[in-house]
Amino acid sequence: MSGTARVSGTGAALRSRTVRTGEGQVAGHIVDPHAPERRFVVELLLDGYPAALGRADHYDPDLAREGFGDGCYGFVFSIAPAALQCARRVEIRLANSGEIVGEPLFVKSSPQADGNLLPGEARWESGLRFTGWVAGDPACAPRVRALVDGELAAEGLATRWTHVGDGANVRAFRRFDLHLPLRFADGRAHAATIVNEEGMELSGSPCAFAAFPDGLARFFETRAEIESERPRGALLDRLAPQSLPFVLFEDWRRAFPPPAPAATKRPKVAVALIGDAGIEASVASLEAQQDCDWVAGALEGGAEPAGFDSRLLQQFLDGEARDCPVVVFAPSGSVLQPRALALLAAALDAFPAASLAYADVTIPQSDGSEWPLALPAFDYEAMLEQGCGALFFAARADHVRAAAKAGAADLFQLFFHGQERRRSLGLRGGRPQGEAPVHQPGFLARLPDFDFAALSEPLKRAVEAHLSARGMSARLTPGFGALLPSVRVARAPPRGQVSILVPTRDRADLLAGCFDALARTVNLARHELIILDNDSVEAEFLALFERIAARGGRIIHVPGPFNHSRMINKGASAAHGEFLLLLDNDVEAREPGWLDEMLGRIAEPDVGAVGGMLIRPSGIVQHGGVVLGSNFAAATAFGDCVESDTGYADWLAAAHECSAVTGACLLTDKWLFQQSGGFDDAHFPLAYNEVDYCLKLRAKGLRVVMTPHARLLHRESGARGLRADATERFPRETRHLRAAWRDALLADPAYNPMLSLGSTPFSALAWPPRLAEPRQPSIKPPHPIPPGF
Repeated sequence: MSGTARVSGTGAALRSRTVRTGEGQVAGHIVDPHAPERRFVVELLLDGYPAALGRADHYDPDLAREGFGDGCYGFVFSIAPAALQCARRVEIRLANSGEIVGEPLFVKSSPQADGNLLPGEARWESGLRFTGWVAGDPACAPRVRALVDGELAAEGLATRWTHVGDGANVRAFRRFDLHLPLRFADGRAHAATIVNEEGMELSGSPCAFAAFPDGLARFFETRAEIESERPRGALLDRLAPQSLPFVLFEDWRRAFPPPAPAATKRPKVAVALIGDAGIEASVASLEAQQDCDWVAGALEGGAEPAGFDSRLLQQFLDGEARDCPVVVFAPSGSVLQPRALALLAAALDAFPAASLAYADVTIPQSDGSEWPLALPAFDYEAMLEQGCGALFFAARADHVRAAAKAGAADLFQLFFHGQERRRSLGLRGGRPQGEAPVHQPGFLARLPDFDFAALSEPLKRAVEAHLSARGMSARLTPGFGALLPSVRVARAPPRGQVSILVPTRDRADLLAGCFDALARTVNLARHELIILDNDSVEAEFLALFERIAARGGRIIHVPGPFNHSRMINKGASAAHGEFLLLLDNDVEAREPGWLDEMLGRIAEPDVGAVGGMLIRPSGIVQHGGVVLGSNFAAATAFGDCVESDTGYADWLAAAHECSAVTGACLLTDKWLFQQSGGFDDAHFPLAYNEVDYCLKLRAKGLRVVMTPHARLLHRESGARGLRADATERFPRETRHLRAAWRDALLADPAYNPMLSLGSTPFSALAWPPRLAEPRQPSIKPPHPIPPGF
C-alpha cells in the first residue's frame, strides 16, 4: 500500500508523501517549498489513535536532487508487530493540526518496494572514515562499498549495530564503518559515493570529504605562511578527529612509533621474564632496546603462565639485578618495542611517589597480525576484575623485594602488593593520587600467544588475598569475558537506605513500567521512592500516583519550565536516605539484585558514583559509560554493540571506571551530592548535568564506576526525551561543558589517547594519536564560567 503526494491546507502549500516501506515501517517526507528552512513534527496514528511522534528531519535524496534545501525533510516510523496486527488504517498527520501527510495507508496492503526511500544512511565521520546504517534483515551483515571517482575505494560488512528513530519508535539496523585508503589523505576535496550490496546509493551520499596526513594542526605547522591558522586547525581536529581502523594497526604503528623518553640519564633496568617459552624472541627484542642498560633473567617454576618460583625472584634481585632500581615484568615470549624499558623507567621518574608503571600491549593472532589493547589510566575496578595492567609492568626494586618477601609468586600478586595500604576503609574521600600506578600510553609490548582464560584462577586468588587484607567482604565468581582474565567481584552492600528519585512529566505509561519494575526487583519497604512531577496533566496520572503512594512512595511537585537538574536537586533536598539513586522514568529494572550490585560498588570509600549498563528495547547497548572528548564533548560508549557483546577489552563484561556515567541510572552518596553542590541547574538544566557532577567527583580524587552486572532497560523517551526546548538548549550546554571542563575533554584518564575521539568510542585508532605522556587517574578542577559567557 502506498500514498501519493498531496497538498495540505495549512496556510502554505506543502509537498508530502507517505509510504509503507516494509513490515512495520512507514516512511515519507513533508516540506514547504516556499520556506525550506521550516521543519515539521509529525504524528503516527493507528486507527485514529496517536501512537508516536517524530521530527521530519531525515535526509531524502529525491528532495535533495530536486533542490529542496538540504533534503532533510524525511521521517521514519517503526510499528510494533502486535500493534500492527490490531490496526486497519495508518495515518501520518502534522502534529497539533490534524492535516494528513500523504494518503492514509491500509495495513492489509503489501509494503511498497521503493528503493529511493531510506535503503540506509551514510555520513562522513571525519578524515577517511564513513559511518552509517543499512536497511535489510538484521540477522545478516550486508556489504557496503565506497566509490571515489567511480572506482571502488573501500568495502566492508556492516557488522556493528545502531538504532534509528526516537523514543518508542526505534528500530535496530546494521551499522557500517568504512575507512578509505591513506592515499586520499592529500588535503584535497573529494566525494565518496556509498552504496549497499545491490548498488543502491544510501541517503546522505555522495559524501564530500577532506583528510590530512597527520591532522589539520600539523598540516599548518609545515606551512609558515599560515602558522596563524594553527589554533583553528587544532580546534577542528578536536571537533572532527581523524582515525584509522584497528585492522591497519601495523600502518599506524609505523607512522607513529613510541617517542623518545624524557629522562635525562640512562636508566639501568632489570627484566624478569616469567617462564621460558618463546624466550628467544624476548631476548632478541631486549637486545634492540634503546636509551637504557638492562639485565634479564628467567623466572620458572609456576603452574600458570603468570606464575613463578618466588625463590628465583629473590635470587635474581640479590644477584644480577642488585644495582637496578627498576624491574620490568613480562611473560616469556613477549616482544618489546625498542624504547619500552626506557619509557617505563621514565614514567616512574615522572611520578616519584608511585611504585608501579604499566603500558599498553598488543595481542597476537594466528595469522601473525596484532590487535591493540589500549588501557586506561589506573583503574582499580578493572584491576580486580581483569588484572588490568598486571601482564606487563615496571616496579621499583624496593616494591619487588617487599612483595617477594611476602611470598608473591605470580604477576597479579606482584602488581597488587601494597595497594591495600592506599585503600584502608574509612570516611568517603579520594585516594592519594600520587601513589597510583602510572600508565604509559603506547603499545610497548606484544604479549605471547597463551590462554588468557587460564589466568582467571590466579587472578581470583590474588583478588581474594587483596580484599581480605583490606577487610573488605566480597563474593568472587567467574566472569564472562571473552578475551582477558575475568573475575566478578560482588561486595557486600552497605546497610543505608536508598532514596530513588524519578523525574517525570506526563507519559504515565512509562512511569507505570518503571514503578512496576522497581516493585518486582527492589524491596521498596526498605528504601524510599520519590516521584518528581513537572506539571503532568494526563488523567492517568492521578490513579498511578495513588498506586505509588499506597506502596509508600512520595510525590513532589516541581512546577515551572522543565529543568531536570532543578528537579533532581529538589528531590535530593527532600530525601531521607543515605544514598540517592537517580532513575529516569523510562528505565525499567529487569532482574532482582541490580541495586545491591550498585551499592556494593559504592561501598568503597573512594567511589563517588556508580552507573548501570542500559539496554534499548532493540537489544542495542544505550550506555556502557561516558567517554570525554568525543567531538570535543562527551559520548556514551558501546552504542554499536548488542547486549551479548563483551565490548572492546571486555569492558561490557567487567566493571570499570569512567569519567562519567549517565544520570538515567546513577547511584551516589547524598552527603557527597549536597557537598558538591548537586546538579548545576543554571549551566546544565537538561544535558551534561550528570557529566558535570561526575567530573566534580573525579576532580576530588573520587572514582566513578560503570558496572555491567546491573543491567536495565532504557526506553529513552521519557522525562528527558526529545523536546523542542531540549533541541534549543543542547548547543548552549555543550558550550558550557567545553568552557568548564576543556582540560578533561582533551585528556580523559579513563580513555586512551591512542584511540579515536569520533562519535563511537573504542572503535578505531586516533590519527594522529594524542599526547602519550605518562599519567595517573586525575582530573583538573573546572574553569569558572563568568556570567554572560
